[in-house]
Amino acid sequence: MGFVSSNECRSCHPHEYATWHASYHRTMTQVVGPETVLADFEDLELRFDGRPYNLSQRNGEFWVELSDPDGVDQVIAAAQRGEISRAREMASQLPRVRRQIVMSTGSHHYQLYWYPSGSGRELYMLPFAYLIAEKRWVPRVSIFLVPPNEVEPRKVWNRDCMPCHSTGGAPGYAVSQVESDRLGAPDSHAAEVGIACEACHGPSAEHIVANRNPIRRYEFHLSAGVDPSAVQPERLEAERSAQVCGQCHSVNTSYTFADWAQTLKDGSPYRAGGDLRQSTYVVSPDTVSESPLFQGWVQRNQGTLDEWFWPDGEVRVAGREYNGLLESPCYQGGEFSCISCHSIHGSDPDDQLAAEMDGDQACLQCHEKFQQNIEKHTHHPAKSSGSRCYNCHMPHTTYGLLKAVRSHRISSPSLSSDIESGRTNACNLCHLDQTLAWTQRHLSDWYDAAEAAVEGDQRTVAAGVLGLLRGDAGTRAILAWHMGWEPAQKASRADWMAPFLALMLDDPYDAVRFIGSRSLGRVPGFASFQYDYLAVSDERRRAVSRVMQLWKLPSDTPWRSEGDRVLIRPDGALHSDQVGRLLESRDHRPISLVE
Repeated sequence: MGFVSSNECRSCHPHEYATWHASYHRTMTQVVGPETVLADFEDLELRFDGRPYNLSQRNGEFWVELSDPDGVDQVIAAAQRGEISRAREMASQLPRVRRQIVMSTGSHHYQLYWYPSGSGRELYMLPFAYLIAEKRWVPRVSIFLVPPNEVEPRKVWNRDCMPCHSTGGAPGYAVSQVESDRLGAPDSHAAEVGIACEACHGPSAEHIVANRNPIRRYEFHLSAGVDPSAVQPERLEAERSAQVCGQCHSVNTSYTFADWAQTLKDGSPYRAGGDLRQSTYVVSPDTVSESPLFQGWVQRNQGTLDEWFWPDGEVRVAGREYNGLLESPCYQGGEFSCISCHSIHGSDPDDQLAAEMDGDQACLQCHEKFQQNIEKHTHHPAKSSGSRCYNCHMPHTTYGLLKAVRSHRISSPSLSSDIESGRTNACNLCHLDQTLAWTQRHLSDWYDAAEAAVEGDQRTVAAGVLGLLRGDAGTRAILAWHMGWEPAQKASRADWMAPFLALMLDDPYDAVRFIGSRSLGRVPGFASFQYDYLAVSDERRRAVSRVMQLWKLPSDTPWRSEGDRVLIRPDGALHSDQVGRLLESRDHRPISLVE
């Protein structure tokens, strides 16, 4: 395959190695050991679906005692068929086995763990996640936006995660096995766990052999020439450069079943510097027919596209930035790519933004005409959040990692498009307290924007309130996050938000409850409010009541005279009848956003 691992790069490229080593790309996947495990494994019992999982740590090794995983598969299958009594009986009879935890995924927001299935090199995921900031174990399903009580299929590393969470990964499933539900014992291999040097620079065996000759090395240094034996993304044309990131940061699949089966055997045929389109179909709702494999899947599984995209085709889940980039006018101009703003080797690991690219300079490097008088363009004070390019042209309208994430479809606000898709527009993600009619008026006055169909409650009720009360689970998650976002709290005031966030504490979706409670803790007066988003429903409802009792609008707040749009009466109480009416029209469609 030509892969040699990042260790071979270190001696000649120490700076690049060190900066990559400090990144979350490297620690996306790690072999388990005392230095990599962030969770508590010290003689701990966790329970999921009534089954105990006993964790332990001995002599630098990490173990789990659990019900036989093959038997659990049969229990899940029975539950999915609706045979609940049969599933419970089978679960009670499962034998217990011990498996060593051998690999982890993640090290930034949460960490997940894998153990051998007992079949070849296949790895199963422990059904729990460790939340790093909260220092807490939770069921894995509770960190993703999935419908309540949904029975998830087992996560298999080799099949579900290996292509993007390793370098040079070959799942090793025999092609003849692919059509069966149980793919058999895979002979999986990877050049390196984690996203390493060769994921972006291509297999480097040839590069190392060629550059053992010092004369060759110095010729390239002195001439500033391009070494053809290694891929440098910054020296590629913008399209090919962006594809290096797009191989993983996209909703993608194969074109045909035969292609997919081959990928499950040998791994992705794409290599950095090549043309991603030749081997990989990057999904777009408008081009589904290009992939007979994916088109068939969509026809058999209604709602598949809703797991990734807004109704207008904009991607709505994090980690799929390339899909958004492809729709951006900036990218379509032919010179813009991921590394126009991001850098693995010259950035903070948090967002991998290159130096000076965490502010307006990211946009002003191309749009220089706005540099001299930014206020004339933004109609906001120069140093305010309303004058930040990102907040208007890359609003937080995608979801993932228990938070809202910036859209990478870099474009200008379009109220019509956002209304049609059910997405909250950039203006109202800061001005949560203002109506869509207010936004329409300003976009029309400032930018001569076309009139949008603003109707009914959209003219009188704040957009943030409408989305939180009537929106689907993904919309509620995004708006609940924004109520804890400092720029939105400053632009909208935060003293009216508590009762609306309180309603999120008993939301059917675990992830919405988590985000709502975190944002509530950032509202004045609620920093020490005690609440468990995984508590039983009765306890959650009591928490809602406690917030309502604790919340009191200050007597001097302007909301007492202009609070109708946030459904607060002049006496400072909530318009409970209006809130109830809007809740009755909530979008209850099951939402499952695939991160």
